[in-house]
Amino acid sequence: MVREPDYTGGVEASGNALEKVGETAGEPPEEAPDELVVLLVRTAKAVVDGLRSERPDTSSTMTPVHGLAARYLVGRTDVTTVKLARHLAITKQSASEVVALLESTGTVRRAPHPTDGRARVILLTAEGEARLRLGRERWQRVEDDWVELVGRDRVDAMRSVLEDILAADAVARDGRIPTDQNSSCVAS
Repeated sequence: MVREPDYTGGVEASGNALEKVGETAGEPPEEAPDELVVLLVRTAKAVVDGLRSERPDTSSTMTPVHGLAARYLVGRTDVTTVKLARHLAITKQSASEVVALLESTGTVRRAPHPTDGRARVILLTAEGEARLRLGRERWQRVEDDWVELVGRDRVDAMRSVLEDILAADAVARDGRIPTDQNSSCVAS
């Protein structure tokens, strides 16, 4: 018996190709469900794309990383580029690029460090605070839509799980040096 190649993933038995479970002759195979991480990334992209479609100015080069950086600065007056890089888990060079864009848009400003004459701190401007308020309102609308779609209990459970995963990640990477190669950590 000559074995013929089967590029569909079926398995031969007694010279006949077996049909996949749930597949009938002539129909395409069912797609495997996405892995959980893939679903998470696809959901994040869908949310960002949806929020961007609401904005009239689509020429912005800001990414979610820029928003995370600005959020980290709220209420802080001692954040240097090094500290921001550590928080975002990116290189110092990447953090410098993030800060440069935030500064060019008026979201942040740099000022002398109060105790280290060699360092500079990154401070949120009034414009940056206003943009964050608008951003939080937009994010809240997304969460409200999710609550309407799946219910408060499920959204709260999702929040709890994501917070646990992020807390474990923070512990795991404490002291680890970021390995990114550029500041566009989140493509959007």
